[in-house]
Amino acid sequence: MAGTAPTRGRPLKVFIADDSKPVTDMLTELISEAGRIEVVGVGDSEGSAIEAIRRLRPDAVVLDLQLKMGSGTNVIRAVRSDRALDAVKLLVTSNHVSAQMRAGCMELGADGYFDKVKELGALTSRLAELADARA
Repeated sequence: MAGTAPTRGRPLKVFIADDSKPVTDMLTELISEAGRIEVVGVGDSEGSAIEAIRRLRPDAVVLDLQLKMGSGTNVIRAVRSDRALDAVKLLVTSNHVSAQMRAGCMELGADGYFDKVKELGALTSRLAELADARA
């Protein structure tokens, strides 16, 4: 996402929940932009993700549906049931891209659903929009 103008104020804080270290490393590299978008934490299980989201209060969460223990859908439910986290944007990434899966996550309260292979550009664009909205 290099080449875009930095925003004023604090950067967009992003938490990544994914059970694959190579994927979290790749996503961190892809979405991080000094002074604009900052990855504030990574979790690989449902419990660690929910705890970290409550503690860190990120602006956005990039959330895989398959976690080591538990599922991304349960993370969506937990975040959306906590009024203190209403402002957190939940952006689901998955290799499972059926229309039913996408619709189900959106109904639970996800703010976006992205194919982990084909739509990473759209994910980075959405995060850039969120960062720009903070300016």
